[in-house]
This record gives sequence, C-alpha cells and structure tokens, in this order.
Amino acid sequence: MNYLAVLSVVFALTSTGVTGVLGNPTIAQMMGFLKQYNTDWSFPRVIDIANTVNYSALDPDVVGRVDITNTFVGAELNTEYLFGMFSSFGNDSHTSLIGVPLNQTISQLVVQGNTIFTSLIVTFNWTVEIIPVQFNVAFMFNDAGKVIEYDAVLVRSSWILPLVLPKMVPRLAEELGLPVTTDPTFLATKRAALDICAGHEQFCTGSLTQYNSTDACIEFIMNQVPFGDIWQAGQNTGICRYLHAAMLSRRPAVHCPHIGPTGGDMCTEKSYFDVVLNDGFSRKFIDLPGGLTVEQALHLADNTSCSKTGE
Repeated sequence: MNYLAVLSVVFALTSTGVTGVLGNPTIAQMMGFLKQYNTDWSFPRVIDIANTVNYSALDPDVVGRVDITNTFVGAELNTEYLFGMFSSFGNDSHTSLIGVPLNQTISQLVVQGNTIFTSLIVTFNWTVEIIPVQFNVAFMFNDAGKVIEYDAVLVRSSWILPLVLPKMVPRLAEELGLPVTTDPTFLATKRAALDICAGHEQFCTGSLTQYNSTDACIEFIMNQVPFGDIWQAGQNTGICRYLHAAMLSRRPAVHCPHIGPTGGDMCTEKSYFDVVLNDGFSRKFIDLPGGLTVEQALHLADNTSCSKTGE
C-alpha cells in the first residue's frame, strides 16, 4: 500500500465522525493549568487551596487516581487529597511521617489533543531530609481548560520510607519517650496511632464515632492492621488511616469512617486484579491524530507493514 493509499484510509476513518477527543482546549489553557498547578501544589500555598475545598482548575465532576492511594470523584474530594492533606502535614506540631511538596520541575512533557502527559520532579520536605520524588501524570481537559480526569503514578514509591524513616528515628524516639534503638516501624506506627486517635477524639464524635475509646483506637492501629508502606496508602493499613486523619478537620463526616476499623470506602483490602483491570475512568487516555481509535491506528500500522514487505 503506498502513502496516498494510507492517507485515503485515514480520511475514510476520520470522516466517519469517530473521535477520541472529548474537549477541545487550547494549548495555552492546558499549559496555563500546568504552570498554575506547579505553583499551587507547594507548601504553604496548599493551605490556601485547601481552605477553598474546591480547586477552581478542576471540573466539578473530575475523576482522579493516584496509584498509591485511590480513585477520587468530584472536585471537593480531589481538592482534599491533593491539597488538604499536605496542608495538615506541613502544620503538624509533631514529626510528620509524610513530606510536603515545595516545588516541582517538568522533566518530560507531551501535549496531544486534550491531554497532557508529564513527568514532574517534585522536591519534598520530609523534615529530616529534602528529597526529589517523581510523579508521572496524565491530565485530560474539557473545552474550558479544566481538568476532567488525571492519572498519577508515584515512581519508585517503595524506596521512599526506607530512605527517610531511619533518619526520623531520633526525633520520633524523643517525642515518644522511647530509646533510639527502637524499631523504626514501631516508632512510625506509634506516632501514627497517637495522631489518628487524637483526631478521632476531637472530630469523630456522636454518630461519627468509630472506636469506643482512645485506647481501643490505639490498640487497633498498633496491633490489628499493618502500618504499611507508602505504596499501600489506599489499603487496610495504618498509613492509609494516617493520611485520612489529616483531613478530618474539614470534613469529618466524610473521613471519620476512613480512620475507623472498617476503613470506610478508602482504607480497605483490594484485589490486585481489580486495581489493575478497573481504573475507574469513563474516558480513556487515548488521543490519536485525526481522532483515530486504537483499533483504527493499528489497522493503519498493519497496512503500512504490508507495504514494506511488498504485499
């Protein structure tokens, strides 16, 4: 098949009205978002955004997924997870087990149709050390240039706690009145239990109560669930409940169940297969030139391959 024949196939496919593009934002709108987000997702700016409980750059029905946690639906919930959580950790009176973003650099960027694919190197302050972390993110936009979906992956997440936790030991041991020879994971679990259960006592009252007492809460966090690693921040772990405790003050009705024994709809056991095969997105991050579907593009590739072999 010659080049003109390939073009005719493209025209035939695209003229059917099949399109993978939901919105038609301008590149200025999309890059404007990325520039603003790079400013907003930094401490202490996250505090101002968190107080709005509704980040204006997000569509009201936005769906966002962060691989180490969960899939979040709606602007309010996504604002809490992107900004509210870090605003609390940055103001923690005790040693925070989670760092806060300071600034970020774009290391890779592809813009196609209504989608940005980017790799961000984010400088995080973990109190005991400043470290770079890498987020690979896909952002999808509507006609107004607002984010309707995003999919974020924290690259090499399993390296982070082993890197920073040993350096937290002296501070945690001093705060908790324990020897510096205490196991680092025990120290982290104890710090998390005290913070989670203090938040429960303050915000989860009346019908929102999850534990019969603070002692029962501490016992559960310390002994009934594993503390977990950062990549398990959306599972039935102590670290998942620790993340949600940071959001109790703004919307306790939403987050009190997440720190309780059941984990609500966030801190629960998840099937590997369900997580991999069900991404929660109604629109896929597929945006090919001419609005082609994957099948149509592969058909073009097949035809082009045939021409190379002389068939």
